[in-house]
Amino acid sequence: MENEINKEQPKGFMYYLKKYSYYFALAGLILFLCVAIVLTSVLSNKDDQTTPTGSTVISFDMPVMNATILKGYSDTELQYNSVMNVWETHKAIDFYAEVGANVYAVYAGTVKDITTNLLDGTVITIDHGDGLVTTYGSLSSDVKVKVGDLIAKGDVIGTASNTSTSETTSDGQVHFEVWKDGNLVNPSNYINISDNK
Repeated sequence: MENEINKEQPKGFMYYLKKYSYYFALAGLILFLCVAIVLTSVLSNKDDQTTPTGSTVISFDMPVMNATILKGYSDTELQYNSVMNVWETHKAIDFYAEVGANVYAVYAGTVKDITTNLLDGTVITIDHGDGLVTTYGSLSSDVKVKVGDLIAKGDVIGTASNTSTSETTSDGQVHFEVWKDGNLVNPSNYINISDNK
């Protein structure tokens, strides 16, 4: 009779804890993961909205006075290159410039490299620090700077020409590229095309 009475008594909390501990642990883990995901999302959105203290917005000058665009930047849409007879992306901006027109440094920096080749003409590369680099192609070989020169924004670095056989046949132009952390980026992120000198 006593055994029958004991069987009918309700089970204690410890009994259920032992019997279902796996489920309790799983529910706790899921709850912890949900809280972690929500907190991570909230904190990352907050970080995206803040600007580091002391950061400055970089604004380039135009590389050529009264410039007009021959070919704009495109990293996804193909553009036709009539000189090479190919469709290609164009990760630069080509500015029309009369042969012999001055080409200006768009921002202060150090002349990193000067090269000349058949396809690109003379190319000047300027390092602006913090992973930011600009290149100016289709220049004449009569450059106004040398490797290692410190230059200021607006300094004349060379003159426009038609030496880039990969993109032009007779008109003068300046092929302008912007590199950030080793990747080509849209120059319009740094330069306001409508603000000509």
